[in-house]
Amino acid sequence: MEKCTFCLHRTREGKMPACLEACPTGARVFGNILDPDSEIRWVLANKRVFVLKEELGTQPHFFYFFDK
Repeated sequence: MEKCTFCLHRTREGKMPACLEACPTGARVFGNILDPDSEIRWVLANKRVFVLKEELGTQPHFFYFFDK
């Protein structure tokens, strides 16, 4: 198993990662966390979000969210 690269070859071409295009429920969100108008920023501001092993201080940028 390899670590996910979020389909770097696709995102460099302006496409979404394959998992986002294939997901029929829209359960995944991908975007620029620095863009205040991006969908991911809306999710972070409006959903219950957590990070695995946040206490280790590694500052990951992979978030899990739940509907409120």
